[in-house]
Formats: sequence, C-alpha cells, structure tokens
Amino acid sequence: MIVVLGATFYLFLGLGAKTSLTNQLLSKQQVLARAEAGNVTSFFQVFGDSVAVLSQLKTITSSNSAIWSLDSFTEQWRDSGLVYGIALTDGSGVVRFNSNVSEVSEEISLSDRDYFLWAKGGPEAGEYFVGTPVISRLGTSKDQPVIPVAAPVYQNGTFAGVLVAEVGLHPLTKHYLNLMKVTDSTDIFLITKNGTLLYSNSFHSGIDVNLFDFLKTNSFSGSKALSDNLKNALNASGEGRLEISYSDSRTGRVESHAMAYSSIDLGGQQWLLVMASPAQDIWDLTIPLYIRLIVLMVLVAVTVFAFGIIAVKEVQKRL
Repeated sequence: MIVVLGATFYLFLGLGAKTSLTNQLLSKQQVLARAEAGNVTSFFQVFGDSVAVLSQLKTITSSNSAIWSLDSFTEQWRDSGLVYGIALTDGSGVVRFNSNVSEVSEEISLSDRDYFLWAKGGPEAGEYFVGTPVISRLGTSKDQPVIPVAAPVYQNGTFAGVLVAEVGLHPLTKHYLNLMKVTDSTDIFLITKNGTLLYSNSFHSGIDVNLFDFLKTNSFSGSKALSDNLKNALNASGEGRLEISYSDSRTGRVESHAMAYSSIDLGGQQWLLVMASPAQDIWDLTIPLYIRLIVLMVLVAVTVFAFGIIAVKEVQKRL
C-alpha cells in the first residue's frame, strides 16, 4: 500500500511539476520578449522623432547650418554606441552633407533606397520612416549592416531631400538582445516580415540570410514546423507562445522547446522577436524534487514498517 501511494505521489507530483515549470518558462520568456520588443520600439520612436525634428529646421539646407546641425546630432548620440552617423541628400538623392563618428565624408547617391522613395512620395513634414536594413554605402558604417531612419526635408513647401541617420544593426542587437537568455541553451531570433534573419545566437545571421530559405535548404527534424510557426506568428503579429519540437543546434537532438514571441512594429518595418528554450533544461530542475519525493516515501515506508514491528511485539507481549 505504501509503495502504491509513493508511486502515485511520484507520478502526479512529478508530472505536475513539469507542467508548472514549462508554463513558468513560457510566461517568463513572454515577459522578456515583450519587454525587449518594447525597448526596441521605444528606441526607434525617440530616435525617429529626433531625426524628424532636425529635418524641420529652416536652416537645415544651408551649408554652415547643416554641417553644424548634423555634427551636433552625431555628438548627441555618440555615447549610445548605436548610431553611426547622419546624412542629408539633395532632391535627387545625392548626399550633400554627412556627419558620422569618424571624419570620413563622401558624396554618393541614395536615390534607390526605400526611404528616399518614401520621402519623395510626399509624407508630412515631421514624419519619419524606418527603412529596410541595408549594407551602408558611406562613412564609418560603409559595408556594415545598418537600419536607416529617415525624414523628408522641405524648402518652401517643395521637396528638397532626405535626412537619414544610420543605426548599427550589430550594436543594436548586442545592446538589447544579448542578455535575453533564460537558460544557456536559449535561442534568440530577430526576423523581418519577409524572413530576413537580423539576429540569431544559434544560426549565422545577417541581412543576406533568409531564415525560411535557410530552414528549407538546411532542413532538420522539426525545421518545417519551426518555419511554419514563425510564418504564422509574423502574419498574426502581436505576441504568443507555444511548445514545439525541433533539432537543437547545439546538441543535434530533437528536443521540445518552449517558444515565446513578440512583434516589433516600426511603421515601415515589422519584425518578430523570438525566444525558444529547451524544455528539458527546465525539467531537469524537477530531478531534486523527484529525489526528495523518493527519500520521503522511503522514510515513510521505513517508519511505518518500524512502528508495525513495534506494535506486533507489544501485542505478542500482552498475549
């Protein structure tokens, strides 16, 4: 009877602990994903507003004032370590003035960039646009992946150019995403709407990598389910959580993962921040509970057995 009770307690309490810990893991990851997604969104709102305010200066198109204003802007954001520089183009998209964290300066056309095409479309003064992550063409950020933030410049109501600042992709993800781990095996993904992998701590990432194409050409157990779930999350936006099994990039084993995601809406861009941790890492925390339960059941069994022997001897003495 004692053995049966012990097994019952072991089974139900152990399974209950696993379910509870998995739910706690999902909740914790959801909170972290939501918080960091909010931090990234807030950064771009503040940064975008500062670019938009600068673009509305009446003297921004005059040489001396433009150079001083751009240099002041760069200096203001220098300590953040996230901003490479800022440039002002003319109405045809050619860079007229450029200020960045070094003294490199050059003229180059940006007329093919999505933010320039957006600005030529006639947005209101004071609006800003977060462009598609690209490889920079100028300044200290040249050949580096950057996230452009742009605002239109008008002179007497006529489109006069674009003011565009560059946020470094690597510094941004390092600042906001590097410390998001719940366990040492937590996977972090930052994905654009079309599947571009902006950041991953477990796969090669960069604006030249499409996660969905990567999962298709480098398939592994669970890769299709992972791809489908991420696509659904991107289409649904918002936030959510789920359990999914796929091959862990570190161990190579198919493991159940607790996954939470939160969308980042930047107006012109929509990203998805994803966290996924092997559930086994959390389940391993139940092992001490199992050990304590077994020890407790053994102690109870031994105690009951000992009292049983004592009781039988007392009865025999009276007889």
